[in-house]
Amino acid sequence: MTARTVFVAAGLCALALPALGEAPAGASPRNPADPAATTPAASYVSPFANYRPFAHDGSAPWRGVNDEVGRIGGWKAYAREVFEAQQAAPAAGGEAARSPAPAPVGPGKAGK
Repeated sequence: MTARTVFVAAGLCALALPALGEAPAGASPRNPADPAATTPAASYVSPFANYRPFAHDGSAPWRGVNDEVGRIGGWKAYAREVFEAQQAAPAAGGEAARSPAPAPVGPGKAGK
């Protein structure tokens, strides 16, 4: 941006500033110290107007849920599923897919 462009932009902004302080057309200026001055009615919309409270879905008893998780195998079953999926994917991808990814180089460790 050239200096001329900056000066033109600054001049246009300076010309527009007085218009920002003017009252809208047809409105009389209000004096905040005048007790008889009229003010627009205040309105308020609560941020919770459309709030829906939590609806309990009637979950199963916790003992039954814990027994089901124990029957499945707990967190180990989920870890086993992920592990088996990772082992199956590289077999289809070839030898290059089986090699581990190189460790990321952190800041200040490049070239060491």
